[in-house]
This record gives sequence, C-alpha cells and structure tokens, in this order.
Amino acid sequence: MSVMTPARIAQPLAHYDGLYPFQQNVFDNCMEHADDARDAQAFNRAMTLAALAIAIDLPASGSIVKCACAECDCAAIFDPAAPGLRRVEQSGEYNLPRLQCAHCADEHPAPSED
Repeated sequence: MSVMTPARIAQPLAHYDGLYPFQQNVFDNCMEHADDARDAQAFNRAMTLAALAIAIDLPASGSIVKCACAECDCAAIFDPAAPGLRRVEQSGEYNLPRLQCAHCADEHPAPSED
C-alpha cells in the first residue's frame, strides 16, 4: 500500500500585515517603481530596496511579489520563482507578474489567464 504525502508548499518570505506602516509604505513605493521600471538596473534597485524595507534577503530570482489573491486578501510576500504558484492576471505592460501564492493556489485557485 502506498501512501501519498501532501505536496510541500513554499513558505512566504514575509507577510504584508506583519509589517509596520512605514515598512508597508516603502515596500509599496518600491514595488510600484519595480513594476514601472524601464530597464533592468532600475528594476533591480527597486527590488533590492523593497527587500531591505521589509528586512528579508532578496531570493536568487532577484524579485519578490505580494499575493494577488482576490478571494482572501492574502498578505504573503514570496519569490515569484517558487513552485506551486498560479497566474491570476497577465502582466501586460508591467514588469511584475500577478500571482497567487502556493497556499492560495492550492486552497482556492483563481481562474488562470494563461
């Protein structure tokens, strides 16, 4: 008899709700700058500052995103290269993907636009 173990879900790097208001403000500003960056240097600078603002190490992918789940107002901040994520909206003209974290994608997946 084989036993299936549940898939491991990547843990968030931080939770937006757990940040101080000034950290949220700096993080939001940095994420807007990254999303609108016109070149890689500006994007990398904004990502580095966003990670510093919330006191985490920038993951190897070089970027972080906040969960875009519309179902539960999730506050997870995670590496967009982590496994188990779900795209909820095309990025279009923006640099950052709109993703559900692995937990939300597992619990209540949004319709995918892929």
